[in-house]
Amino acid sequence: MSSNHFVVSQRDSVWQFSFRGDVTGPFTSKDDAINAAILAAGKVGNTDVEVVVHDADLLVETVWRTGQDSPAG
Repeated sequence: MSSNHFVVSQRDSVWQFSFRGDVTGPFTSKDDAINAAILAAGKVGNTDVEVVVHDADLLVETVWRTGQDSPAG
């Protein structure tokens, strides 16, 4: 399991992502926040990075790991 997580979450009706305490956002949609987090994660230069989404029901889903393609941007 990765120790470097970009965490996408919703707060006050907008989406954001955080990494090591730094919050980036707001994004108007979950997909926009996920895509931005994946692009940022791909630039970290670490071989062990994940993007996870925390939803309103407190479920956690891994949506990207190092080695997967990043979305076009």
